[in-house]
Amino acid sequence: LYLGNLRLTYNAPEPDLRLYDIDRIEVIEGPQGTLYGAGTLGGIVRLVPNAPDLTEFHGFANVGASASRRGADGSDLGAMLNIPLVSDRVGLRLVGYRQIEGGYIDNALLGTKDTNRSLVRGGRASLLFRPGSGWTVNIGAIAQNIDTRDGQYAEKGRAPYTHAANVAQPHDNDFSGGSLEFGKTWNGLALISSTGFIRHDRSETFDATGFGGQPGVQVFRDSEKIHLITHETRLSRSSTDGGSWVAGLSFVRNVDRMGRSLGPLGSPPPPAALRNAKTEIAVFGEATRPVARDLFATIGARLVYASTIGELLGSAGSDFEPRGNHRRILPTAAISWKPNPGTLAFARYQTGFRSGGIAITSGQANAAQRFASDEIHTGELGIRFGNSSGGSRPRLSGGASGFFTIWKDIQADLIDINGLPFTANIGRGRVFGVEANASWRPYDNLTLDTSLFLNDSALVGPALGFEDINEHRLPNIARAGGRFDIGWERQLSANWLLKLNGIVRYSGRSSLGTAAPLILEQGEYAQFDLSANLGSGAWQFSLDAANLGDTHGNSFSYGNPFKVSEGKQITPLRPRTIRFGVHVEF
Repeated sequence: LYLGNLRLTYNAPEPDLRLYDIDRIEVIEGPQGTLYGAGTLGGIVRLVPNAPDLTEFHGFANVGASASRRGADGSDLGAMLNIPLVSDRVGLRLVGYRQIEGGYIDNALLGTKDTNRSLVRGGRASLLFRPGSGWTVNIGAIAQNIDTRDGQYAEKGRAPYTHAANVAQPHDNDFSGGSLEFGKTWNGLALISSTGFIRHDRSETFDATGFGGQPGVQVFRDSEKIHLITHETRLSRSSTDGGSWVAGLSFVRNVDRMGRSLGPLGSPPPPAALRNAKTEIAVFGEATRPVARDLFATIGARLVYASTIGELLGSAGSDFEPRGNHRRILPTAAISWKPNPGTLAFARYQTGFRSGGIAITSGQANAAQRFASDEIHTGELGIRFGNSSGGSRPRLSGGASGFFTIWKDIQADLIDINGLPFTANIGRGRVFGVEANASWRPYDNLTLDTSLFLNDSALVGPALGFEDINEHRLPNIARAGGRFDIGWERQLSANWLLKLNGIVRYSGRSSLGTAAPLILEQGEYAQFDLSANLGSGAWQFSLDAANLGDTHGNSFSYGNPFKVSEGKQITPLRPRTIRFGVHVEF
């Protein structure tokens, strides 16, 4: 995950940033190890914020209120301020927001209602300086805190949207960082040099009553503190014949400290803690050249030196080697054919990997074990058509592709028989699938979009100890999914424009995990959202209905690791929620 050129995650949970003042979202399907290094097994998502405007003072404010069919009300407030400090030279852009997501889960044992309320607070700042001669300097900062009062899960066999726990199970997700970026363009060349720092703190609490046959209420607390330093310098150029190249170097330093404690409520034992420090140094390059008329070839590679140091803090006599060093070559190759400016057929090969580390040993609170790196190799064939050119919007566009993936030494998050989480390599898997999308604009004011995918996955080479799950589906890879989106707009008068949008999403069935007790089904539901926007000049009024059909659904069969083996946990979709919002620009 990136914010502009700032890498936000290396091997960490997604921070769930709120998308205020975002220009666009770029998705590059994975793996993308050649250009982006470790951790890019699934690809890259780049959130591109609006840059500071160096010429005009302006801003906006958003305010909204929401009500759920079953649950507490919510609210949101956000604002942006753009300040040109020195005209055409220096500009500052500030973003701030606060959201309250009303709870909708009840706790039967504590007698609490709508207990999973979340408070989200965040902001960003960007200072852009253009000294001249093609140079730009950008200094950025970001922060966001999410505090959730209780677990988001419910349990089968109870009243809808209800679970039972002896204590509240809060979750905190605090994220902050900063960046310094230099850029220059000259003679068709583009230079970008970006350095960033990220701090990510996460903590959660679970009811572990009954663990080990101990009497009284037992509480499990899990925490993680991540410090990430990144640097990348790259030079690129595109030529008029369709060719291009990029070359660069990168540095990543990720320190991940995890702690956990399990004991009686009010008198928890000292936490067991482990620390993984990973360093990655790499040089990379990729080039695309025309090899025949309308035919282009791409080749590239990344040379990586990676070092991992893991230690169980406060423990003596560890029986594993805490250090690991390895070197990798991550190649890529592709060929593409452009029979006309709006059509592209392609074949590509890509690789990716994640570094290994150490994790708490299954069934123990003060011992650790090493898990190895995993890697992915993917081949893909596809076609895209109707690509826009010259700023025009095509009436029909879309594409289709098929892929095959080999996934070696899969890193999996598992639960032991007592409910304690741990990480292990479960073996070799494969995934193959197809996907297609199309966008049709039969009239200037009507747009129809649709997409779908089909996947088939399996563990085909289980590691020692996992032979009984041979040929089982890989976790969290849905068999199918799709979306249909219809958008319509009409100019009601010279000043008022009405926009309507409806989306139907289908999430297919998947498995929570590959090994017991995580072999649980989830997904297989459809959700319908509807929105209306009425705007005139600087003012816009919106009315949104999320989950209009009030689908209960089950997006995730996990909530509390110490009760997941019962197979009753579900994460239901938020009930039908109506939001009214006002947006004003100045």
